Amino acid sequence: MIFDRKNKHFTILVLSDEKSKIRKFSISFNLFRFIFVFLVIILASTTLLVFNLIITHQQLENKIAEIERMEYKINYKEIEFANLKEKTEEIQAKTVILENYLAEVEDLDKMVRDITGKGGYEEEVVIYNTDLNANVEIENDPNEMFYYSFAYEEGLDNIDALLDDLLSKAPELSDKLSQDKQHMEDHIYLMEHTPSMWPTWGMITSLFGERRGSHIHQGLDIANRTGTPVSTTASGVVLFAGWHGGFGNKVIIYHGFDYTTVYAHLSKIYVSVGDEVKQGDVIGTVGSTGYSTGPHLHYEVMVNGVNKNPMDFLP
Repeated sequence: MIFDRKNKHFTILVLSDEKSKIRKFSISFNLFRFIFVFLVIILASTTLLVFNLIITHQQLENKIAEIERMEYKINYKEIEFANLKEKTEEIQAKTVILENYLAEVEDLDKMVRDITGKGGYEEEVVIYNTDLNANVEIENDPNEMFYYSFAYEEGLDNIDALLDDLLSKAPELSDKLSQDKQHMEDHIYLMEHTPSMWPTWGMITSLFGERRGSHIHQGLDIANRTGTPVSTTASGVVLFAGWHGGFGNKVIIYHGFDYTTVYAHLSKIYVSVGDEVKQGDVIGTVGSTGYSTGPHLHYEVMVNGVNKNPMDFLP
């Protein structure tokens, strides 16, 4: 290449071999400078483009890595939530079982308080239940690896272990309570069917066992105004309700357990044969029917057909 300062152009000589003709090419200085600048711009642009591609590729890889970390977090959380849900459902099922056992305790306790008027729980018995639906939060920094906190799961495990321990003891306790409840119900039934209250109020005018001429008084006479209510002293079934000679209007009630009670000289009768009556039900009123010297109630208690002193059954 030869530079001609006078004409400001370059001459390029091209020689293929020793025998070939020399070829000449002339390029002006301005064109050469333009080509040089153009090539520099192309090279710079290509270099910048390659650099940007490298940077973009690195950022893309970082984003892909971040997305993969988030997917791992989400999958991990879904697995843990599934485990927590399973444990929570198991705990809730065990809680329901224990609540059924506790309901039996409440029934027995209420029965005892109804009878005795004391003791037992004053409020409903409940199983303490924490919030089993608490959310597990993901860390805010997306570049940090997510690790599940096991504190909540350990709390569920502790509750589950406690419920297992209670459930292992509950069946035996439930059987015992069921037996106690049955015994209590049997006792209540017996008490309801045992003459154990005053049939009416008034003045005692004749006691059991007093001799009256040729016979002995077989009951208890309680004097009061005509029309005073007379109540059955125990639950049972009416065996007789009507007129009976010297007893006048008379009611006989069988209570079971070999107990029978008699109510005589009534002015009115409010029951019929076959009626089931509850302890305390009004069955008639005081009167002076039959062989009577004044308005009063003649009351008898019989056990297995044998008259007993009514005072032995009164509170």
